[in-house]
Amino acid sequence: VPVMDAGRGRGRGKRPLEDAPSDGKARFYRNEHGELCVLKPGEKHPDERDDVEKSEEELQYEAYLSGKSRGAITKIGGYSDGIDRAAVADSASAREAESSSSGKKYAPARAYNHASRQKHTHKKRETSSEESGGVSGARRLDLAMDRARQASDDESDDQVLTQNAVQLANRAMDMYNLPISNLPQRDVHGNDLRLPQLERKLRKFIECFSEDISVRTIEGQPVLRDHDAFRKRYLTVFRESGTSLRGEVRKRFYLEEADAEEPLRSSWVIDFEAHASLVSPRPGLALDGSMGVLPPRSQELIVLYEATDGEIANMWISRDLANLGGDLQASQEHIEASDVFRSFRAKVEALSGGVPLATHYNDYLGP
Repeated sequence: VPVMDAGRGRGRGKRPLEDAPSDGKARFYRNEHGELCVLKPGEKHPDERDDVEKSEEELQYEAYLSGKSRGAITKIGGYSDGIDRAAVADSASAREAESSSSGKKYAPARAYNHASRQKHTHKKRETSSEESGGVSGARRLDLAMDRARQASDDESDDQVLTQNAVQLANRAMDMYNLPISNLPQRDVHGNDLRLPQLERKLRKFIECFSEDISVRTIEGQPVLRDHDAFRKRYLTVFRESGTSLRGEVRKRFYLEEADAEEPLRSSWVIDFEAHASLVSPRPGLALDGSMGVLPPRSQELIVLYEATDGEIANMWISRDLANLGGDLQASQEHIEASDVFRSFRAKVEALSGGVPLATHYNDYLGP
C-alpha cells in the first residue's frame, strides 16, 4: 500500500513503506476501503508483520508468488507440477494424499470434467425419465404394442406344424372368447389402453390361419376374400363386441383319411357353432367398422375348416337355419341325412380327392 510521510511535498513524499525512514514522524496510508489513515510513530502497518508471525502456509504462498513472477516455480518446495500447495495445505484430503506412499496417479475428478458431467447428466435424465413414466404417450403406446406383437407363443414351431383341424379350431375359439371391453379406456395422453390387448388377441387368433385364408359360403360365394379382409373383419368384431362375445361348438364332425400309412397333409372339421353378443360390420360396407356396425346379435352357423400344414387354409360357412346344432333331439344320423350336411360332406370329399374318410362325431350338448 503506498504510504507518504506527513508534511512532505506532493511530488517528493510518495514511496513504499519499506523504504520510509524511521524519523518519528506520522505517516499516512490508505486501507482496503480506500480511506486515508494515519500511522503514528511506533505503530506497525496492519499489513506489515514479521515472518515469525506468519503461518507456514502464508510463507509458502508468498514464496510461490515470488517464484512465479521469476519463473522459478520448480524450486519451490521441490514441486514441479505448478500446483498451488499453499491453497490446499490445510485440506484434509490433501494431507491424506501427501501421506500416502502408494504413488498412484488419479484422473481429474469427474465433477470438474464439464463435458463428461453434462453427458452423464443427460443419460441420467433419460433413464430417470423412462423409469418415472416421463415417456411420451405415443412412445408408451408403441412400446406396449411391440410387447404385444413380440409376445412368445405357447407352442413350439414343431407342435404347431403337426396340429390338425380340430386342434386349430379349438385354439382359434379360445382366442375368440378372450374377453376385451368395447368401452374405450383412455390414459392421460388420450391413448386407448385396450389396443395392446386387442393386438395380442387378434395376433394369437390369426396365428391359427394361413396367409392365404379365404372364407366362402358353402355355395362358393366369397365372404372374406383374403387375409387383409379377414383381419379387418375380426378386429372390428373383437373391438366392438365387448366382454360378452362368446363362441361355442355344440356338435362336431372330424374327418380324416381311413387306414392311411401316412396322414394327409389336410384335415377337416365341420362345427355347429353358436355365437352370442356378436357385433360385426354392416354387410357391404367397410370391414373396419368405420361406416357402421350391426347391433349385438346371436347367430348359429355351420363352419367347415380345412387345415393344411398346421394352419387353417380355408373356411366354408352356412347359417344353421334348422338349428341342428342346438337341437338336443338331433342325432348323428339325423344330421347326416340333412341336405346342408350333405353339401358339406361333398365339399370334403372333393377336397380329399375321393380318398375314403373316417368320421368322428362329438355332441357337446349331450350328457
